[in-house]
Amino acid sequence: MKPFRLLFVLFSMGIFLLSACSNNSYEVDLDEVPLKVTFVNLDSLSLHANWSGRDKLFMELKKKDEALFNFAFSYALEIPLTSDTGFRNGMDRFYGNPYITALEKSLQERTKWRQETSLELLNGFKRLSFFLPKWKQPNSVYFINSRFAASAYCTDKSIAIGQERYLGVKNRLIQELPSSQFYGWIKEAMEPSFASPDALLVWISTHGLEETSENYASEMIRWGKMLFLAHICLPDVPESDIVRYSKKDYEWARNSVKSFWQYLVDEELLFKTDEETRMNLLHEGPFTIGLPQESPDRMGRFMGYIIVKQYMENNDISPKELMNIPYNKILQKYQAN
Repeated sequence: MKPFRLLFVLFSMGIFLLSACSNNSYEVDLDEVPLKVTFVNLDSLSLHANWSGRDKLFMELKKKDEALFNFAFSYALEIPLTSDTGFRNGMDRFYGNPYITALEKSLQERTKWRQETSLELLNGFKRLSFFLPKWKQPNSVYFINSRFAASAYCTDKSIAIGQERYLGVKNRLIQELPSSQFYGWIKEAMEPSFASPDALLVWISTHGLEETSENYASEMIRWGKMLFLAHICLPDVPESDIVRYSKKDYEWARNSVKSFWQYLVDEELLFKTDEETRMNLLHEGPFTIGLPQESPDRMGRFMGYIIVKQYMENNDISPKELMNIPYNKILQKYQAN
């Protein structure tokens, strides 16, 4: 991926019961959250419009969110924006490619998935707006064909979902992708159910909890906070999908939490400041470097989620309060089970 970027209160005899915290319940009356997000299948509109319609579509998009336009066409599709003729020729070449033609046919059959993802995301952002009302929220979510450049990407106003990256590993067109560029573990991560968590997390990471630079532990806890937010904002999404794991990898991670924590302590990795440690423990790959090859990747993120989740279960605080708690305070409270 490249640049760019109820609380139900009962009052009885003077006692307030904060169910959202003490009962670890995060129910939200979605009808009471006045948030509007527009969902647009930009790829389909672009594909089926004539050039008069495309010109109007692209002009409106540039006016609404030029950064999104530049990402979707200049960066993802590598279409030159220097002249109208070059842009038109580039678009015609892209949609005229035989593989893209087959890919578009497959994408057009994903209407139900787009509808379900849109509703899931709308409700997710409503919950996020309820928990953190001062945070920025997206105006629009665009389903694009990113030519496999990105799963989810956001600007200051919008989110783009590269929908071709959610066709599933068993899809024939995903299997046909060259293995020299798209390794097996990359294809296996193209699950349709990962779309909503990906879009929510890329927004939270960009506009809510930006990357830290202090040490590995600070970044691990940042990921823990983000994943916890995604978990309570998408309560019907399985935890395995929130953390982007297959069921098998999720069970491996759950069963290995105690030993992984001990590994971090024994190797004195928690307060390392080098980029290599972050890459090994937090970034995507075939497995987590330093662990057995049957391990899933990004075990550092998963560990952060486990730590933050335990902290929230043991402390009577709101998601809003969680955002301001220093990483070391959360870390100190963790008890490996």
